[in-house]
Amino acid sequence: MSAATSKNLPADSNSVCAACGAAFRCGMVSADATCWCFDLPHVMAVPAAGVEAENTDSASCLCPACLHQKLEKIHHGNQS
Repeated sequence: MSAATSKNLPADSNSVCAACGAAFRCGMVSADATCWCFDLPHVMAVPAAGVEAENTDSASCLCPACLHQKLEKIHHGNQS
């Protein structure tokens, strides 16, 4: 399965998950004041505000499902 491109993102999406290719909305790509991921523990760098939606690869964001999965792996790895 190939990753989605900015030309076929759902209307409210502006980014493509670097891990699974799912389309989702990133507040940083939209230059919003905040993003849904700000409420989660920081496990990776956040892209600069205003990253062009056409250049979603530079954002390297993860969709909510993949970021939650990464957080679970980190959490379980730290309990050993």
